Amino acid sequence: MNSLIYNIPAHRLPDDREGRLIVRASDPAELIAALTPEDPGRVIAVQLLNLDADSEPLNAWAPGLPIELLMRDPAAEFPLLYRHTNLLDNHPVQIAMTVAPGFGKAVKTAAALDFAVRLELEQPDPALIEELAAVLEFYLHQPTVAQPVEYFHGALLGFYHDEPIPLWLILDENPGIVRYIAADGTESLSGRLAGADLTILPDADSKTGFDQVLATAEECRTCEFLKSCGGYFKWPRRDYDCAGVKRVFGLLREAAAELRRDLAAVPTEQDL
Repeated sequence: MNSLIYNIPAHRLPDDREGRLIVRASDPAELIAALTPEDPGRVIAVQLLNLDADSEPLNAWAPGLPIELLMRDPAAEFPLLYRHTNLLDNHPVQIAMTVAPGFGKAVKTAAALDFAVRLELEQPDPALIEELAAVLEFYLHQPTVAQPVEYFHGALLGFYHDEPIPLWLILDENPGIVRYIAADGTESLSGRLAGADLTILPDADSKTGFDQVLATAEECRTCEFLKSCGGYFKWPRRDYDCAGVKRVFGLLREAAAELRRDLAAVPTEQDL
């Protein structure tokens, strides 16, 4: 079976395309109508592009199918999350949130409503780094947070187990398997890698690491966080100053070390 995952608009479903599908649309009714004849085994998730839409039709439809809600203006759109809480009755729901000024309030609202979050960030400026660090502090130490906020969760686990995971994988932008299909049917890589040369990238089974292909900036070669980042923050501008994102990685590494110490101090049955 084709190992590729295609993020495809609902109206392109009739295209003859093998592989697994993430189907997106602005209108829930369009998703339901388009997917009715499809093999549900191929559809691994759906994306709702418009938070203003009424998602109630999706609530009892295809129980268990993951739903991702896209939030492009978190400072303005976070109140809209309340109208989608019913989806949690039958679906795992994730908010794909653009990291823009004011996104911290949106993360806190999503966490309070029990939504998972996937942060979509590019090359944050110093002000956004400060907000990113504050949101990380909230995620690590707010006891009511029950769902993951990515990339924090995946990177923290990578540091904890000493098995770093590149952000390309954590944030569902694996260039070896994820493809984005535009409205006109044009195929490209996903997210920030759109327009990159497909032939230089390792496939899902390649032993070549993403860090060897994507982290080509000179600074990456000596970076202590190379395996956790994989060159993620050197796209699209290779001259981006990574000092701020290195600081956030450092906070995650410290939190993982603290977690290991805390768990090591818990008495085992043999100690009791």
